[in-house]
This record gives sequence, structure tokens and C-alpha cells, in this order.
Amino acid sequence: MMTITLDRDEAAASRMRGEIAIYDDRTTANPSFRIYDSYRIRKNSIKREVLSAMIAYNEAYPTEPRWQRTMDSLVLEWMEHNFAYRVGFLRSRASNVDLDNHAEGKGALGYFIQSAWEVILGYLKPKKE
Repeated sequence: MMTITLDRDEAAASRMRGEIAIYDDRTTANPSFRIYDSYRIRKNSIKREVLSAMIAYNEAYPTEPRWQRTMDSLVLEWMEHNFAYRVGFLRSRASNVDLDNHAEGKGALGYFIQSAWEVILGYLKPKKE
């Protein structure tokens, strides 16, 4: 079972029921879909089914700016997230794949560098008191 929704609470409820929960976050400047607990899905055939459903949903409910990704780049990014999760690299970020427009063609190295840099910046920001 799979749920694609604009409502975070609905996505959370779907996730708690053990469904594949996808949050539609395409109304931002960098449109995206977030697949919660994506690390649990290991078979590429299931990934492709999920991604095909997302692409069909996107075509049925278009947004501006458009969410536009190729199937190959979506599968590759998901595989990179799963790999990062399995080897323990930034697991908190790798457990859910966020498939946004800016990641098209970025590749694993770009993802790892950006994620590591964001974590480092989080440590460097002064604490508010």
C-alpha cells in the first residue's frame, strides 16, 4: 500500500500503518517528493513501481514550478540514499529520500559532500540563548 499526500499528518499516519508514505512537497521553489523510510525498500522493481506512481501523480496534479526528474536519476538517488544508510553515513538524512529537482544528475559524491557540509554548518552556527 502507498499514500501520496500534501498533508504531513496523513503521511505520518500512513507511515505508522506500514505503508509507503510519500509527502508531496512540490509547492516550493525546489519541488520534491519525500519518501519516508525509503531505506526499507531494497528491490529496484518496487522502487520503480513507487516512482512510476509518483510520476503519474505528478502528471495528474502538475505544479508550478514543475517537478521534473528522469526515472534513472530517481532510482540512482534512491539507491545512493540506501547505500549511505546501510554504511551508516548520515543515517538520519539517508533514511528518507527527498527527490527534488536540484538533485537531478548530482550523483552520490555531490549528495555526500552537500549533506556532510550541512551537518558541519549545523555545528558551527552559534547557539541561541
